[in-house]
Amino acid sequence: MQLSRTDWLEQGLQLLSSEGPQHLKIDNLCKVLGVTKGSFYHHFKHHAAYVSALLEHWKITYTQQLIQAVESIDDPRVRSQRLSELVYGKDMRPEVAMRAWANSHAEVAATLHAVDAQRMGYMVELAQRMGAADEQAVLLAKMAYAQLVGMQHLQTFISPADAIQMDHALHAMAFATVRSPS
Repeated sequence: MQLSRTDWLEQGLQLLSSEGPQHLKIDNLCKVLGVTKGSFYHHFKHHAAYVSALLEHWKITYTQQLIQAVESIDDPRVRSQRLSELVYGKDMRPEVAMRAWANSHAEVAATLHAVDAQRMGYMVELAQRMGAADEQAVLLAKMAYAQLVGMQHLQTFISPADAIQMDHALHAMAFATVRSPS
């Protein structure tokens, strides 16, 4: 069986989510995928290169692709709602695992910080496009992001459908007093 680089990275996210970063060893990855180390080294120079690629893959699939998927939506309120649906439709376990791993791994922490900053910046921009003043946009983005991070840790209690409804409710309440830009 020929594995692609993406296959390795997706399996890494799953393994990280279910077993933790200590299980992202080359031997363990090869065992789980049923391949030899030669397959690993075909795609990655060494373990550190794999970790860097895994972080980049997570950043792209959990942030950049989601933002790109809604960029063509002109109405910022509709864009925000669609983004919420896409975000809460994804498996949240890799997010939780990344946040935990960031406590003990500098590269993961730096990547997480960059992802948080990119997401917050995008959410602030969306809030501004919906008519929020700068300070209010930052506050609203922080509230929405705090809700997202909190819900990631309550997956057994809050379903994806519940999360979307909660996000839409927060959105409606937060923007009830914000006038749409003319």
